[in-house]
Amino acid sequence: MAAFDGVRNRLQRVAPATSGQLTASEFLLSGAAAGLFGWGGTQAITWSSRANGALFATALWAVLISGFVGLTVLHAPDSVRFSDAMFAWGTVNTTATAVTIGGLLGVIPAQAAFWHAWVGATAIGYCWTGGVLEGGGQPVRGRGYLGSGVVGLCLLAVGAVAFPLVSPVGYLALAALHALPMALDVRTSLPAVHRTGVVGVAVAAVLVAGLLIA
Repeated sequence: MAAFDGVRNRLQRVAPATSGQLTASEFLLSGAAAGLFGWGGTQAITWSSRANGALFATALWAVLISGFVGLTVLHAPDSVRFSDAMFAWGTVNTTATAVTIGGLLGVIPAQAAFWHAWVGATAIGYCWTGGVLEGGGQPVRGRGYLGSGVVGLCLLAVGAVAFPLVSPVGYLALAALHALPMALDVRTSLPAVHRTGVVGVAVAAVLVAGLLIA
């Protein structure tokens, strides 16, 4: 993607050499695990109703992100480190992080800063990844991620109009949205429509379970 060429060239000059010990599949599974643990942990912190829960969640994510970035920079292949999809995720995650910081400072409402921003980032990130892969000649993978992005946009829409229905398990739904597309990409050969269906059913099941136990 031409928009990222300048940044890519600069990073390639200054980035440390990779060990190459992490395959692309292992990278995706690491990302899925980080999202599952991070959003699951965030949900647990939310359920605990701690007065400083936002700070605990921020500390959790600081550790996870630092570890994942270090793993990527030092061990992922260059085809991953400098890919258009990686730059796309860097863009959406940086934007969501800025919104979250605004929430921690009290400038942005907590609901928007801590949940909507990250559901939106995840949805856009998967849609963007899908477009990159489709353009790169990988239509099955691309459409699988694109479908997951559409599921994310639907989750975002539900949260925008009826957040009380989502809030009991909102971060668990985000965990499923974050982790499943990458796990399905690595572990299955399902067609794109089936991958989308699995992600959609999983997210919906989490929301229904939340309503039943609330």
